[in-house]
Amino acid sequence: MKDFKYSILALVCILFASCMGEDYADIENTGSQKEPVYTNLITIKQLKEKYQSVIKGNGMKLIDEDIQIQAVVTGNDIESNIYGQISVQDETGALLICITAPNLFSTMVEGQEILVDLKGLMIGGYGQMPEVGGVYTNTNPSSSNYGSQSIGRLSRYEWEKHYTLIGTPDASRIEPEEFDINSISNSNYLADNCGKLMKLKNVTLAEADGSATYAPRDGSVTLTANAANRSFKGIGSSSLVLRTSVYAQFAGNIMPQEPVDVVGIFTRYNNTWQILLRSINDIKPAEKEAEAIFSESFSEGQGDFSIVDVLLSDGLEYVWKFDARYGMKATAFVNSQNLESESWLISPSIDMSNVADAMLMFDHARRYGDISALHVMYSTEYKDGDRIESSQWKELSLSDDQWPDGSNWDFKTVEIPFKDAAGHNNVHVAFRYTSTSNGSATWEIKNVVIK
Repeated sequence: MKDFKYSILALVCILFASCMGEDYADIENTGSQKEPVYTNLITIKQLKEKYQSVIKGNGMKLIDEDIQIQAVVTGNDIESNIYGQISVQDETGALLICITAPNLFSTMVEGQEILVDLKGLMIGGYGQMPEVGGVYTNTNPSSSNYGSQSIGRLSRYEWEKHYTLIGTPDASRIEPEEFDINSISNSNYLADNCGKLMKLKNVTLAEADGSATYAPRDGSVTLTANAANRSFKGIGSSSLVLRTSVYAQFAGNIMPQEPVDVVGIFTRYNNTWQILLRSINDIKPAEKEAEAIFSESFSEGQGDFSIVDVLLSDGLEYVWKFDARYGMKATAFVNSQNLESESWLISPSIDMSNVADAMLMFDHARRYGDISALHVMYSTEYKDGDRIESSQWKELSLSDDQWPDGSNWDFKTVEIPFKDAAGHNNVHVAFRYTSTSNGSATWEIKNVVIK
């Protein structure tokens, strides 16, 4: 029976071919017996930046410096969907550590903080996914890549020399971050967040039909490396999939047909996001969204929003205009010239008299110009037809990370506490665009919601 057990474990390794290894022997855990000794501590972001070319090129390199990372374990092999590796992250980023060993969950508990001495370990990329581990050598003589080497697993014996447990596990350290679906194809977002514990909200599994399971072995779904990729309705499978091993304890569970919230380790294979569930508890019925007090998608026009032009330079007929692809779009760049302008996109009156608290949300994209010329405003005094300057307006501040960086046209979702407007029966939200002859931005707004 013991030989049979280890034969099965060997087969499981195929799922994560990037982390191959050879040593399955149980040895004494020494990591918990050491006191942490700090030498040259760096962040995961700094580590990934240091070896960026190696990771991006799917190569590998020996770490020959005395450097360390301090991180929290976010995922392990507790239900066999993740095998031979753990996921770790700090405040700056995440990566995988590949180890040849079963039952890693017994020491690498989710929420456990660890100090990792990196000198002597390999770092590299598998499908551009950052991994720390050992060396995998292709020993299949029939393979065209016979003898080639890539990032793989390190032995458990070697791993024991490189980590120190810090304190005790604390699940509160690993609250999942919400996945920004609007940034699904943003290469910077992909590089910065791959490997993280994240949450995808309110999605539906495309192949769920009341009988289909996550990872069947009956030929009903194509398997790659003994794993099934399941897609989501409305999201291309080339962008994001739910990836489940046929050896996962829940592989035979029937997939839910109703909308779900999905928590997991968001890895990458080149430009495709792959969500790895840690356990079946990572997928649950979608939480009911709070009913919106107000919403306007700008999918079919400007809706009940009004446009008030305070200043239009000669040659400028308008600033705000509806675009079927991008919502409401503002620019004062005409005929290769930046023109001076001020134009407001103003919501209809919104009754918030019976609201104690609220959140303003919208999606926006920006390129060119300066964000200091773009403003999100609100008023509890303005009435349709009033002059802008005759009513008191207050500005809602956006943090730097709530503004698109201006390098592409990807939309960013913004959530702003809106409690100050609660209790008022005449609330207007406005997007104020300004420009000068020295510079003008292009600003796109859609999906304005108050909850």
